[in-house]
Amino acid sequence: MVDDHVMVAEMLALTITQEPDLRLVGVAQSVHEAYALVDAELPEVILMDYRLPDGTGIEAVTTILERHPETRIVMLTGSGDHALLARAIEAGCVGLINKDRPVGDVLAAVRAAARGELVIRSHEFTGLLDQIRKSPEQQTQLLTSRELEVLQLLAKGRSTEGIGDDLFISINTVRNHVANILSKLGVHSKLEAVAIAAREGVINLVEAD
Repeated sequence: MVDDHVMVAEMLALTITQEPDLRLVGVAQSVHEAYALVDAELPEVILMDYRLPDGTGIEAVTTILERHPETRIVMLTGSGDHALLARAIEAGCVGLINKDRPVGDVLAAVRAAARGELVIRSHEFTGLLDQIRKSPEQQTQLLTSRELEVLQLLAKGRSTEGIGDDLFISINTVRNHVANILSKLGVHSKLEAVAIAAREGVINLVEAD
């Protein structure tokens, strides 16, 4: 977890340590502390605050994913700034969760991220679509019908394993489809790919139960 608000960090840390299926490997209070902690502990999931004393969470996300691309990062936000949240998606976050949400929702977000699911509510996502940057590489017409099926399931919050089960294909095949989708759209994260596909109208956003 990366958060310089001591009370928030301590509360979340205490809650996480009481969960039998979760293990907290450390708390960082700055961008540079985050780099050192991630390099040493290689966490599966990171809860990342946006505002940090020596930089932004988005800067940290970019560098961490360059070093450890398998890491899943959920941005803790206290802002409704859609442009800022869109930058977090473009940086490679697998989800966004507001600090005002109940602690149980934060724990659920950690578990969902660990399963490879995207963590964002559809109605929150919709407001960000126009803020996602467009580029010439974002050509949704190049996507195959199977790739669109994979994107639609990602939008529903399905994990890699879940998509494989739904489509009767292997996990490696799902990963290959995702890699092709990211390449065709010129993006770095599944969440950004879903945002672009939804904005272009080739998939529908579905509110999770």
